[in-house]
Amino acid sequence: MKKATKTAALVLAMAMAVSALTACGGGADQAANTAGTETANADAGQAVATKTEGVLTFGTNAEFPPFEFVAGSGVIDQYDGIDMAIAKQIAEDNGMTAAIENMEFDALLIALENGQIDAVIAGMTVDEERKESADFSTSYYTATQVMIVKEDSDIASAADMADKKICVVQGYTGEICVKDMGYSYEAFKKGTEAVMELVNGKCDVVVIDSATAQKYVDDNEGLKIVEDASAFENEEYAIAVKKGNTEMLNMINKSIEAMLADGTVSALGAQYTEAVTE
Repeated sequence: MKKATKTAALVLAMAMAVSALTACGGGADQAANTAGTETANADAGQAVATKTEGVLTFGTNAEFPPFEFVAGSGVIDQYDGIDMAIAKQIAEDNGMTAAIENMEFDALLIALENGQIDAVIAGMTVDEERKESADFSTSYYTATQVMIVKEDSDIASAADMADKKICVVQGYTGEICVKDMGYSYEAFKKGTEAVMELVNGKCDVVVIDSATAQKYVDDNEGLKIVEDASAFENEEYAIAVKKGNTEMLNMINKSIEAMLADGTVSALGAQYTEAVTE
């Protein structure tokens, strides 16, 4: 989600690498600011302060399949998706249990800064503005923005959106891209709401991250994806931690780098991409 865009080490044209708007200080400052309790990090041999002892609490916005969504039975309670599986593995690697706080995307970095959560994993693109309020992990996914249109649409490039009614998701990279292009648009809280506007003929195009776009196209007959590499740059997804919380950041990075190296991220990408397109 940014003028750079959302794809990964997945098998869906998603290259592995990675990192919507939606933010821990080390040592004594961290303990005071988060009012958390220290949990032993066996692998790193050091204590990492968390919101709740033994629990690593991630904030997310569970409206972004295949990365995070609500299911009947998820990998963390009712929450499922690539990011949820990554979050669970990070917690387990460090002898903790993963918990999820689901909230609006725009509220995530605020909740992180306020100590309500330990980290944010939400298909969040790393950009300069977000880096001012949070520190970001090693990227685990590379993405891009695309346009969802009706199959008979004459939109073939981003320039063709100039006189069209555009829908985006509030706080997502798609909104930033469209705003930077100088186009007017309507923003929705959920991707499903934006796509329903298109399905019902109330807008001409939805700009959103590529993997999620594929899910919506597969679920709604008569839609297609239009790409424009000249207009939409690649973007990186990463996990956000509170500014200055190097202990938490190092702990998370160790797990992510191991999952990238052993193919776990790629395998999760293949698994969830196949699941949402069946």
